[in-house]
Amino acid sequence: MVSVPALARFDTLALGVTAGLAAALASAVSYLVSRHHGNRGDGGSLRLLVQAHAVMGIASLPLCWWLTPAAWPADRRWLVPLAGSVLTYLGGQAGVFATLKQMPASRVAPLLGLKLVMLAAFVSLQPGTGLTPPQWLAVGMSVAAAAILQRGGRGSTAIAVRPLVMLLATCLSFAVSDLCIIGLIDGLAPSRDASGGAISRLHAGGLAMAVTYALCGGLAGIALASLPAVRPRDGSDRNAACQYAVAWLGGMAALYVCFGLVGAVLGNVLQSTRGVMAIVIGAALARAGWHDLEERVDRATFLRRVAAGGLMIAAIAVYVTGTAGW
Repeated sequence: MVSVPALARFDTLALGVTAGLAAALASAVSYLVSRHHGNRGDGGSLRLLVQAHAVMGIASLPLCWWLTPAAWPADRRWLVPLAGSVLTYLGGQAGVFATLKQMPASRVAPLLGLKLVMLAAFVSLQPGTGLTPPQWLAVGMSVAAAAILQRGGRGSTAIAVRPLVMLLATCLSFAVSDLCIIGLIDGLAPSRDASGGAISRLHAGGLAMAVTYALCGGLAGIALASLPAVRPRDGSDRNAACQYAVAWLGGMAALYVCFGLVGAVLGNVLQSTRGVMAIVIGAALARAGWHDLEERVDRATFLRRVAAGGLMIAAIAVYVTGTAGW
């Protein structure tokens, strides 16, 4: 007979995995939106980045009000990881937008999985938080799948040094941001609800996401007020910002929940599936004639990438098994 604690642990894992996969799907869609609207030239990527975060900041304000605990933690040290997550996240976002101007999303999204190696290395250096052999195996499988996924099809060009360096810097920035997110969730977890008890990890994750994007929105508002070049030029700019904001903020809400429930490393293993999703969506768009978004690949390349997707799914299973001790 399965014990109640084991069932509770399984429910937490199941919810965390579901949230992580939802975040991966939303990320894949957001990268396609970014490439579509950011390729219009004349600072289109920067305008989209600033305007979308202003929209997300506005949307986060009611979430902050709704999720505000009855009592915040007495220790205000959670403000440090909040500042760190915002700064490194915005740096990573700028890197993604710049890279997407030079590479299709189906090649960028899988390579962002290299962040997982950096994150796993950071985690393994912290006392008492090292990964188990099955978890390291899962990390290796994810990276191998990402390497297969990013390869172009027949006629595709090799990745140039400059965008590759930019992407590695982006991965490093996001890895640090993810560690800050975990620190922020941990710092907010001692908050008290109306009954005087500590809020749940789910609540803490949602609150961390809300305060992070409210702060990002505030910074975007300052940029809009002081830099005319990033202000909307027409209705298409506003539509693009709203489209990106919906996809990205929805994904981030799921990702913060995932991190709060199952941690940053498993969350990133799950998020690595965005490469598979971006490739499948991109192939459909390319077949429909949207070649400005994605390069069209031959059937053999597409099937190879689908097989790599199966390896990614196996990596998730290995990591979850190693985490649960089954």
